[in-house]
Amino acid sequence: EINASMIGYGIYKEQIMLFEGETVRLDIRLKEEAIQTSEILVTAERQKFERSMESSQISLNLREINSAPAFVEPDVFRTLQMLPGVQTTSDYSSALYVRGSTPDQNLIMLDGIAIYNPYHLGGIFSTFNTDAIKEADFHAGGFPARYGGRMGAILNVINREGNTQKITGSANLSFISSKALLEGPIPKWKGMKGSWMISGRRTYFDKVIDALHIPTGQQRSDGSDVYFEFPYYFYDYQVKVNLDLNPDHRLTYSRFYGDDVLDFSWDDTQQTSNANVNIQSDFNTRINWPWGNHTNGLTWRWIVSPEVVAKTFYSNSRYRFDFDLSFEDRDTYTYADSTVVYFTNFNFEIYDIINDHTLETEIAWKINDNQEITGGFQIKDIKFDLGIDLGITDQDTSLTYSPLSLKNTTREIAFFIQDKWDISEKLKFQGGIRGTDYNLHEQLYLDPRLGMKYHASDNVALKLNWGLYHQFLTTANNQDENLRLVELWLGIPEDKPASVAQHIIAGIEYMSPKNIFYRLEVYQKEFENLLTLKQENLNTVE
Repeated sequence: EINASMIGYGIYKEQIMLFEGETVRLDIRLKEEAIQTSEILVTAERQKFERSMESSQISLNLREINSAPAFVEPDVFRTLQMLPGVQTTSDYSSALYVRGSTPDQNLIMLDGIAIYNPYHLGGIFSTFNTDAIKEADFHAGGFPARYGGRMGAILNVINREGNTQKITGSANLSFISSKALLEGPIPKWKGMKGSWMISGRRTYFDKVIDALHIPTGQQRSDGSDVYFEFPYYFYDYQVKVNLDLNPDHRLTYSRFYGDDVLDFSWDDTQQTSNANVNIQSDFNTRINWPWGNHTNGLTWRWIVSPEVVAKTFYSNSRYRFDFDLSFEDRDTYTYADSTVVYFTNFNFEIYDIINDHTLETEIAWKINDNQEITGGFQIKDIKFDLGIDLGITDQDTSLTYSPLSLKNTTREIAFFIQDKWDISEKLKFQGGIRGTDYNLHEQLYLDPRLGMKYHASDNVALKLNWGLYHQFLTTANNQDENLRLVELWLGIPEDKPASVAQHIIAGIEYMSPKNIFYRLEVYQKEFENLLTLKQENLNTVE
C-alpha cells in the first residue's frame, strides 16, 4: 500500500503488487483538502543534509521569500542579500555581489533561460514577480559542471507550473504596483493533460499622478493649464504551460516579457511681434527610453526508462534598451504677404540589443542506488548590437553620424559530464568536467569540478569543493555605480583571453536534534584576465 500525504492535501492510498526485478511507476496528484489536526512539523532539512553534495547552495520557496523583510514588496534578490557572502552597493539596489564577484559574473535564469538585465528601475526591483515563483535555486559558488559561462554565482528561478485540478487566481496591491495571477488545468484530450499559469504586474504611479491633475503653473498656447505627468512605469508578464503528451513525454513552454518605459516630453511656445512680422518659436524636447527582457523557452522531457531521463531545451532571450532624445526648434515668421519657416531637428540615440539563442540536451542515467551520471551539450549563439546615432536636420541639410557601431556574434559550444557516486555510507564523491569552444578563440577551455562529502557522524558532515570557471561575456559598466539603468554587454574580444576564476570551498554541516541546519564555510576565489572599464577613456578596456 502506497501512502502519499502533504499538509493541505488529502491522503492518497493505493494498493500495488511488486515482483522481484519489476519497476512500477505511479502518477500521483493530490487533491486540496483542509485537515483539522494538532500541529505537525514537516521538514526536509534532514534529506538535504544527507543528499546534498554542492557547497554554498540553497533553495528558497515562495513562503521563505515572502517572509523575509522587503523593500515595498517581497523580492527574491532582497531575500538573497540577507545570506552571508552576498552584498550590495546600497540599500536601494538589488544587484548581487556574491563573494567578491560583480553582478555581470552571475548567471541569472528564469526557468533555465538566461536573463541579461534582471532589474526594474535601475536595480531597485528585480524582474521576477514573486507571486509566480515556485522556488529559487541559488549557488554562491562551487556549482556543478552542468552550469557554465559565469564565474560568480548561479540563480535559477523556477515559475510555478499551474493548478492541475481547478482554475484559481489571486491579486495583490502594493505601494507601487498591482499584480495578478491566474492558473488552471488543461482539459484532458486523447490521453493528454496539463496545466497553465499566467501572471502580470504593472506600476501605477504614472496613472495615479496623472489622475490628480497637479498643475505645473504653465499654460498651453490655447490657454489651458499644463499638468504634471509622471514619465515612468514598468510592467511584466509571465506565462507557463505544461502538457503531458503521455506518461513518458512532457512539453513545457515558458515566456517572460517585461519593459521599463521612460517617456517624457516638454513643449514651449514663445511669440514676438513688431510692425513688420510676427514670430512664433516652438520648442519640443522628448525622451523615449524603453528597456527590458523578452524570453521564450520550450523544454521536452522524455523518461526513456526508470533509470534514464532525457531533457532537450531551446530558448531565446532578448535584452534591449533604446534611448532616444530628440529636440526640435521651429521658428515661423509671418509677414503681411508671406510665411517663412526655419527649423532644426536634433536626434541622439544610443541602443544595445542582445539576442541569445540556446539549444541544450541533458541526459541523467541512474546506474544504481549509489551512482548517477549526467551529461549533455549546449550551443549558445549571442548577437550583440551596440551603437550611437546622431542626426541633425534643418530646412537645407540632413546629416547623420554614427560615432559608435559594434556588431558581432559569439558562439559557445559546450559539453559536460558529471558522476555522482556514493562510495560508502559515509563518503560521497562528485566529479565532472565542462569543455567549451568559444568561436573567437582558437582553444578548448576545460573546467574540471570536484566535490567530496564525508559524514563524520549521523549529524555532522565535512565538505570540500574545487573548480575552474571561465566566462566569455562582460559588461562595459562601471562596477561601482550605485544606480545601473542599463547593462552594456560585450563578448570577450579575439585579442583578450577569457576571464577565469578558481573556487575552493571547505565547510562543515551540522543537523541539530531540533532539525535546525547549520553550515560553516570558508572559501577562496582567484580571478584572472578580468576586463575592467578605464575611467579616463570610456571607449577602451584593459
